Amino acid sequence: MLNYREQASWPNAFGQQQSPIRLSSTLGANEGPSLPIMVKRSPLLTTVTNDQTTIKVIGNGTTQFFNRPSAFQQVHFHVPAEHVVDGHQAAMEIHLVHETGIGQKTVVALFAELGANNQPLQRLIDAFDAAAAVPVNLPLTDWLPQTPRGFHYLGSLTTPPLSEGVEWFVITNVAVTLSQDQLDWWQAHFPANNRALQPLNERIVERYGVK
Repeated sequence: MLNYREQASWPNAFGQQQSPIRLSSTLGANEGPSLPIMVKRSPLLTTVTNDQTTIKVIGNGTTQFFNRPSAFQQVHFHVPAEHVVDGHQAAMEIHLVHETGIGQKTVVALFAELGANNQPLQRLIDAFDAAAAVPVNLPLTDWLPQTPRGFHYLGSLTTPPLSEGVEWFVITNVAVTLSQDQLDWWQAHFPANNRALQPLNERIVERYGVK
């Protein structure tokens, strides 16, 4: 199992464009009112699996980034959040992983804060089986805003092999919540799985609708 307490020893042959990073409303230029994301076919979650450090849910769907179509592959969760925005670390970060036909990975990151019980998340918790993959039929229509605002930058996977060339869209205006009971369940089943913040290293970070 991947040990986040030993992440300093994870092999990394790259090192200059790693994720996650610290983000700020004063970082870079504001490129437009909203992130260039268009959901063409909403993610449909089909299989809940135990990834040892988190719940991973396989699914399908199609999203366009800068008018380039990319297929939804899976969603997984980090507790606490990996990216930090204006000094704030959310209770949970949700990663929607996409991939094009030529293997270009794009990750949409959403934040979840403590608040009301999250019904889609509860369905995944209820379906979870540590020993087996479990089928589900769960469309994700409520987690992505119609006008997403946030940050765009080029980074990496946050778990080994830490491959670079991953396009990140970090959305900051999502009203996703999870209850204290849900957070307690998560922490009882999985240890903290957030990677340490990585150096920016002169990268360009674009802001969309963040003031």
